[in-house]
Amino acid sequence: MGLKPWQKALFPLRSVAAVVRLFEAELRQPEPDLVLLSLVLGFVEHFLAVNRVLPTNVPGLTFESRPGPDPQTRLYFPVAELSIVAALYARFTAQIRGAVDLSLYPRPDGCSSRELVRKVSDVIWNSLSRSYFKDRAHIQSLFSFITGEEGPPRVPPGTKLDSSGVAFAVVGACQVLGLPDVHLALSEDHAWVAFGAGGSQTAEVTWHGKGNEDRRGQPVQAGVAERSWLYLKGSYLRCTRHMEVAFMVCAINPSIDGHTDSLELLQLQQRLLWLLYDMGHLDRYPMALGNLADLEELEPTPGRPDPLTLYHQGIHSARTYYNNEHIYPYLYLAGFHCRNKNVKEALEAWADTATVIQE
Repeated sequence: MGLKPWQKALFPLRSVAAVVRLFEAELRQPEPDLVLLSLVLGFVEHFLAVNRVLPTNVPGLTFESRPGPDPQTRLYFPVAELSIVAALYARFTAQIRGAVDLSLYPRPDGCSSRELVRKVSDVIWNSLSRSYFKDRAHIQSLFSFITGEEGPPRVPPGTKLDSSGVAFAVVGACQVLGLPDVHLALSEDHAWVAFGAGGSQTAEVTWHGKGNEDRRGQPVQAGVAERSWLYLKGSYLRCTRHMEVAFMVCAINPSIDGHTDSLELLQLQQRLLWLLYDMGHLDRYPMALGNLADLEELEPTPGRPDPLTLYHQGIHSARTYYNNEHIYPYLYLAGFHCRNKNVKEALEAWADTATVIQE
């Protein structure tokens, strides 16, 4: 199975607005297509932040030009043609379906087994390059996983993903295989998957920490029982498909280098987060609300809640749904007050952060 006719009709994507329309159409579905959306975001990010030189040697790749903020400048948006995206989509789905024989993993109750989740994790894991800097930027999407990059002479191209990108790729692969019970689980510094009836079971699918420790297939219950901050003492995000879309939007990295961000990527991320906000998919996602607030501080959207309101919404979400075990909502708020020289308010927010950690 490939892309559906209604999905194909939305291409080519020539602008930020066109990408937003695609996301809006997908978010209105009960099962938004994670693979398609991640490939599109990765494609756009690659040519706006990683390789900004207008390529002349990539067949079928064009750029849409429009006036920039200054009269002397122009902005260029990489056109996501259907032929390019469909080819990447077909490559990923064929790789996953060709590597996982579902007949070997019975699902009598309609739920996935730990062995099946581990197998999908193996497929993603074993496709990665053996040696690369895993904390580098712009390797969080399925575009990075599928395309890879050219290495040194005589070294073949290799696919790359960061830690949370591996977990997301496993969930995307499970969706391709028709496993609707497998979802992303998130803390503030780690990602794994939940599966089974009501997401009752968990499994590590990516590495741990700087030592790249491999615990794949193991449940996270031990870390929860130890009240580990890595698992937020059990008060972690259990994502829906729509929250998984929010995760990939939050993962957009607009940085071109250490000093410059892509204006188009910032605009795209901001508009997509507002789309998710309006549809109610950020209500249980405190970090996404903090991300949106930071973007609003940079470039306010007329008629929208101000950053301070959004920061407090993130704190309210953490208190309401996650037993006030999240520290990032308070750090977002403290950073805002610090940047605006509100010393008293910043100290109060940092004190709240310390209270969460201490408890």
